[in-house]
Amino acid sequence: METFGDAARRLRGARSVREAARLAHMDPGHLSRIESGKRPPTITVAQALDDAYAAGGELAALVAGSRNVLWKLDGRIWRPNDSESLAATVVGQRVTAANAVVLAHQWLISEPPQVSATRAGRRIGFAQVAEVEARVHQLRRLDDYVGGQDTHAMVVGELAATTALLRDAAYTEDVGRRLLVAVGELAQVAGWVTSDAGRYDEAERYYLAGMRAAHAGGDLAGAANNLSSLAYQIANVGDPRIAVTLARSALAGAKGAATATTTALLAERVAWAEARVGEVGGAERALGAVQEAYTHRRPEEDPIWVYWLDEDEIEIMEGRVWTQLRRPLRAVPILERATAGYGEETSRETALYLTWLAESLLQANEVERAASATTEAVRLGRTASSVRVDERIGALRAKLAKYQGTPEVDAFEDEVAGLPLCDDR
Repeated sequence: METFGDAARRLRGARSVREAARLAHMDPGHLSRIESGKRPPTITVAQALDDAYAAGGELAALVAGSRNVLWKLDGRIWRPNDSESLAATVVGQRVTAANAVVLAHQWLISEPPQVSATRAGRRIGFAQVAEVEARVHQLRRLDDYVGGQDTHAMVVGELAATTALLRDAAYTEDVGRRLLVAVGELAQVAGWVTSDAGRYDEAERYYLAGMRAAHAGGDLAGAANNLSSLAYQIANVGDPRIAVTLARSALAGAKGAATATTTALLAERVAWAEARVGEVGGAERALGAVQEAYTHRRPEEDPIWVYWLDEDEIEIMEGRVWTQLRRPLRAVPILERATAGYGEETSRETALYLTWLAESLLQANEVERAASATTEAVRLGRTASSVRVDERIGALRAKLAKYQGTPEVDAFEDEVAGLPLCDDR
């Protein structure tokens, strides 16, 4: 049976590889690897060659009918259409609260460098992948200051451009593996901001694509981060029993590949899922695992995406877990201490954390203090552009409604008038 490479060589005829590549606007080395079967052809490449050879779609038809061809990446099977399905699913300036919105706007109106790198089948190397990695981290830092509703379009656009680079560019196996890891990290960021924008089904697709890409690139910790992020979303808006299974699987799957800090993060999400189910023992054991792992952290070994996990964030999650389990005597002191270190610069996180403090205060029958904390969360939430913040405030509004007539509750109602009531998330 004639392979794609055989057909491409036959149709190339007497032309040299360099001449044929010039006609098809491709890199000659990339065309040579495709003809020899070392790289799988994509529809884009096949159509370009069809046009160059006036083949009437013969090569494109071969690609469309040969989706079961396999190739190896880092010893793992990766199908030719895997890169295309990933694509279908879908830097230097320091990000601060002051420049985040400006950077977001600039990102939206400028073309990602990945786009130009895919034109004409351009060959890419480690320098181009390093640029992609830097852009991923900048987007991650941007999310510290700008809510998902504002960043969704740019992050998803970046993911589409990067998966297109994976699909269409020419690169070595080592570059391809590193590019897959970058796609995995970017898909996790895309899932996170998409979830924050309230688009949960779309976020789930990004998390699953990111898990697949990271795993194919040999990044088990990155794959686990995507899976546990999905578990966190499902714990909040889906069946928490499923979330427990997914979060535990992520933690187990990363064993031996995750740093101590990464292990602490994965264990946190187990604790949260257990709390959403109401399993006190399971949540407490997971919180203990968080503390144990974090004690042994070695920051120099950590992946860059776990930079945000520190003692304050761990305390916040512990306080949230005890609030979810209705243990206000444990939750209130933790959350009061932890929220004191947050301010307007990180308005979304501060607003979210204040809603958990407010809920724990309400459980302790400290109605006035709960209403005051929620009012402050409303004020901060106006600049957060986060569906998660809006849902949390709506849930607290429903709980505070029966205390109308209390001055602090009435002041909260004046502040929140016009926002919808939400179910308890």
